[in-house]
Amino acid sequence: MTSYRRTSYAASIQSTTGSIATYAKRLAQQGRPGMEIILDDHIEGKIYTTFDALFGKVEITAPHNARFDEIHITLEGTVKTFVDDLSPEKTKSKTTALHKFLKLVMPISENDYPQPRVAEAGRTYTFPFNFVIPDQLLPRSCSHTCTAAHVHDAHLQLPPSMGDREVSVKDDMAPEMSKVQYAIKVRVVRNQEVNNKDIVLVEGLRKLHIVPAVTEAPPMSIEPTDDEFTLLKTKSLKKGMFSGKLGKITVSAAQTSALILPAPSSKSCTPPTTMATMNLRFDPHESSSQPPRLGGLTTKIKVWTHFAARPAAAFPTYRSSSAIHETYRGAYGISIPLSSRCVESVVWTKHTPSPAYTRRDSASSTESSDCSDNVYAPAPKENVAYYSATILVPITLPSSKTWVPSFHNCITSRVYTIDLNLTIHTPGAGVPASSIALRLPVQIAAAGNHSRRATLTAEEAAAELAGADEYLVPRLIEMPHEDLIGNSVLAQADTPELPPSYEDLALTQPIVGRC
Repeated sequence: MTSYRRTSYAASIQSTTGSIATYAKRLAQQGRPGMEIILDDHIEGKIYTTFDALFGKVEITAPHNARFDEIHITLEGTVKTFVDDLSPEKTKSKTTALHKFLKLVMPISENDYPQPRVAEAGRTYTFPFNFVIPDQLLPRSCSHTCTAAHVHDAHLQLPPSMGDREVSVKDDMAPEMSKVQYAIKVRVVRNQEVNNKDIVLVEGLRKLHIVPAVTEAPPMSIEPTDDEFTLLKTKSLKKGMFSGKLGKITVSAAQTSALILPAPSSKSCTPPTTMATMNLRFDPHESSSQPPRLGGLTTKIKVWTHFAARPAAAFPTYRSSSAIHETYRGAYGISIPLSSRCVESVVWTKHTPSPAYTRRDSASSTESSDCSDNVYAPAPKENVAYYSATILVPITLPSSKTWVPSFHNCITSRVYTIDLNLTIHTPGAGVPASSIALRLPVQIAAAGNHSRRATLTAEEAAAELAGADEYLVPRLIEMPHEDLIGNSVLAQADTPELPPSYEDLALTQPIVGRC
């Protein structure tokens, strides 16, 4: 009985405490000014891109008379990352980083402020804003040291929104450790006369989904020793379990063109598509050996998100992000299947060597190369017969995901690779099927609205029209004053500062007229 009373008494205290806390919170909310950020022509799920104009207004309603000094309206872009600390000697569970790479400030006219700076109770004040999404960041957005100029240039490009499910309904495959966010932020600030510090009376934000335009980059320079990618692979084949060699097969592929996301304003429903070309070459061990039978071909796209708590001086790789000694960087990868099909019907083409006494023309040596697009493909042997084949592999991004363009920021990056896995069957019994896997780099670009100009406001249109009218005003050209004659005459041709081709111009008389 006693235990029951104690439990009931404790529950009543907890209920009373919760009620008081809820009431206090409600009073605090009632005492705070109401704020609403309104975007013109905005709909749920809208995506903005480079050069898009963001028109809107902020409506602030004060519940009681309140003094303030300034209202700050900004368009901000931030990157938030964290890396788990797995080292036993560290006390913190994770290391976080915050990079504010964009901050555009909207100036507010003095006429829009109430005079004096006191918000009346129940009155709604409206402050308009107008932003244009830039195509590049300021140099101070990336102030750390980089190993190359192209790394610094990549860090000055706007990254796309990533990792925020409030603006992207579909999964963009970003981990919790990396987020790129854009928002219009509003702060009502009052200055304290005691310590001359600003305090924020109320603040609000409106998140945006921004995918900037990303142009297609040139192919990457990949060395043969690079273990991040595999553009060529050679494998020896056997006739059977206890039989001799069948031959050697070489599979290579060149880098594909970029997958280009359509512009947000585009009405096209066609998903981004590109084409990969696999070049096959079979060198038989004996002249009687036939090419092997091909099986299935599976295609996957690997999505890599690199994140760090410190700025990256170079483009991150899986090796650099997953090193044992690296405690401030990490990488998150996920594979998305694209297609799986049978390529057994691919036709092999036989290339026979030319007779020694036959004179070959200059084009015959290039026609026999089936791997001419790959710099790592072996040179064909002209005195031995071989077989070649080509497989075209279409690559289409599935619409079930939100695809983020490839980018490199100071503390986070998104890159993609294409995995091609080809199954090969040998004619002998008892020999399992072989497989050859290639890994190609692929870029996802974004069309954006490069050709679209931001809409001008009424003030900007009037200023532009006035500038055009001033340019077309007639002007009077007359003979200068005698004191000024000779100061602007070109020097003679024999002087070292004057190019010889300017001889005639030095003797030209001034022209007087009216235009």
